[in-house]
Amino acid sequence: MTVPVLSIVAIVAAIAIGTLRGVNIGLVSIAFAFAIGFFLVGLPAGEIVAGWPLNLFFMLLGMTLLFGVARVNGTLGLLAEKMVRATLGHTRLIPPAFFLLSAVIAAFGAGNIVVCAMVLPIAMTVSVDHRISPLLMATMVIAGSNAGGLSPIAPTGIIAHSLSAEQGFDIAASIFYKQVIGQSILAVILYFVLRGHRLEKRSEAPLERGGAPFAWAQLMTIAVLLLVVGGIVFMGWDIGLTAFAGTVLLLFLGVANEGEVFRSIPWGPIVLVCGVTVLVNVADGAGGIDLLSQQLTRLMDDHTAAPIMALIGGTLSLVSSASGVVLPTLIPTVPGLVSETGGDPAQIISAIVMGAHMVTNSPISTLGALAVASAGYAVDREKLFNQLFLVGIVGLVYAALIVYLGIV
Repeated sequence: MTVPVLSIVAIVAAIAIGTLRGVNIGLVSIAFAFAIGFFLVGLPAGEIVAGWPLNLFFMLLGMTLLFGVARVNGTLGLLAEKMVRATLGHTRLIPPAFFLLSAVIAAFGAGNIVVCAMVLPIAMTVSVDHRISPLLMATMVIAGSNAGGLSPIAPTGIIAHSLSAEQGFDIAASIFYKQVIGQSILAVILYFVLRGHRLEKRSEAPLERGGAPFAWAQLMTIAVLLLVVGGIVFMGWDIGLTAFAGTVLLLFLGVANEGEVFRSIPWGPIVLVCGVTVLVNVADGAGGIDLLSQQLTRLMDDHTAAPIMALIGGTLSLVSSASGVVLPTLIPTVPGLVSETGGDPAQIISAIVMGAHMVTNSPISTLGALAVASAGYAVDREKLFNQLFLVGIVGLVYAALIVYLGIV
């Protein structure tokens, strides 16, 4: 078995071992990067370590710290409750309200995982109180968080943009708006299929009465978040540095406990993303990425490249992390695919992202698992598990279809 083949086998093995044994795939990837890079390719240790995406790591850490403050001091949770009350008792408006809320918070930098972790428990409680299908509420939150999660200042958007830029493609805006369109269409379809438009208006429900006002700490948090987003979007400030500065300002103002904020950082996903990138970088140096690109081009031409990549990305995402595994593995193959098939790089990368994020309702994917975990005892979790898995499979077909039809 040649070294390029072994490097690809190492990526597959890292995913399989991490998934089956419950070990962080990023950690396994770093170990394999050392084994392949140092002993087989002959790379010096410094070159292997240099594969750690420092800029990406800095941006992810900064944004997760900043939104850790908003999560710890209850700002995100209170925003979700305010959104429910804003529907004024119109039950059929609650699911779309949660879609919009999730999309906005995710787009402002929180990202899909943070939003789902915070909003899904509230959404599941609301589904019981207002007699709304828990499947409908879960899919609205997940679709919304994915719609906003590809924002250039959200963690997953940062990952997609950084990986694309490394391949010479500056298409962050294209990825974002296509994801918004694709997820919005899916949300509308699910809303009607799951009979959200048939919900009755109910005026008596716990979350519709009154509600606590925003405290000073939460108002300061919202103000600093808006300042950070404004600086990044309108002034062109660096994402990571601006997020760190915003975090320092909030901690100086005493709006949250620093220890709790640091404990809220999702180290697992961050290590996963960066660790897989280290292994992919070694595989690239070993010729594995070129080999993978060559094999993929045998399956496609300029018309079928994008939908096939959407199917491949979605299939991988069903059993692994979209941002941590699928994007770092498949986006580096795009230059080779483009040179062989003549396809549009923006369309192919968008298709990979689309496929990877249309199946995240699956309960064996991160967001779907959060939905099942967030369901209370009043919800049949086994039924919800099966329903979410089915929606994930439907999402895979849907992603390939809308890419093939040129809708996104």
